[in-house]
Amino acid sequence: MIRNTTTSYGSIAKWVHWLMAFLILISYVSIYYLHWMLNDEGPLRSPIIQLHKGIGFSILLFVALRLYWRASNPDPKLPSSMPGWQVKAASMSHFILYFMLIVTPISGYLGNTSGVDYGLFHVASLSQVSIFTDMLGQFGLTYEEFEIPFDFFHYEIAGPLIFWMVIALHASAGLYHHFVEKDDVLKRMLPEKSD
Repeated sequence: MIRNTTTSYGSIAKWVHWLMAFLILISYVSIYYLHWMLNDEGPLRSPIIQLHKGIGFSILLFVALRLYWRASNPDPKLPSSMPGWQVKAASMSHFILYFMLIVTPISGYLGNTSGVDYGLFHVASLSQVSIFTDMLGQFGLTYEEFEIPFDFFHYEIAGPLIFWMVIALHASAGLYHHFVEKDDVLKRMLPEKSD
């Protein structure tokens, strides 16, 4: 089944969900490999950073597809046994997850001066767009000053802290429902078994 139903996610939603999970994992693995194993140096530094940026842009595309699909398909209903606070917590955690899936790649893009040049993505940095830098000049700002809060958010807050916590909460909730509540909350996002 391609489309969602009131009891399960369809194949499009499942594929996009697990593909995004894989991309997020590769994004983290690549950047932490660069930091921990290569000490941010060496000939692989630039290709790894471009891979990380390309994955960020891919995530933005898939989150747009996911939001469109979510708006045009029913969400499977949560178990009627779920307490109201869990329903509200699930809704809030999904909102924060989507928010982070959007603002983390955007903050990474805005906080760099070399743009993205990886795979399908060849996007100049805003620091290379004269209209934008001229506009910043009207406010007495250089691009280096403009990017400071985006760098801080991306490298100090979103990447190492908030995003991981939201992902851990999301995964923990699915596992809790599967192993403790023994309901179908996790199962409806898993691939269907062939008969």
